[in-house]
Amino acid sequence: MKSRFIEITNKSIKVYDAETTLKELAMEFLINFIYAFAANIMVPFIVLKSDIGIFISFLLYAYMLSYILNRDKYESKLGRYILMPLPYTLGAFTAIKIGYILAKLII
Repeated sequence: MKSRFIEITNKSIKVYDAETTLKELAMEFLINFIYAFAANIMVPFIVLKSDIGIFISFLLYAYMLSYILNRDKYESKLGRYILMPLPYTLGAFTAIKIGYILAKLII
């Protein structure tokens, strides 16, 4: 039964002039779902001013962004998991905190 499932998921199919497998199609669907989830889960945390929620959601978003962008200079694990996500997360988190301060000064 398991070998039949693997055989079906690895079978090549053609979708909109692209040749792929069901397994690859499902994996790309999951990646896009997680990317959209990570991009939009930060909004409630920003509204609620939950620092740890903001930080974790930005970190998750940065990991997904570095995975999807797949830049040439970030092909190594060092670039993909440290050089891209951590400074991005710290910058985004700092921007949110400064944004709150500026909003209080303006309003």
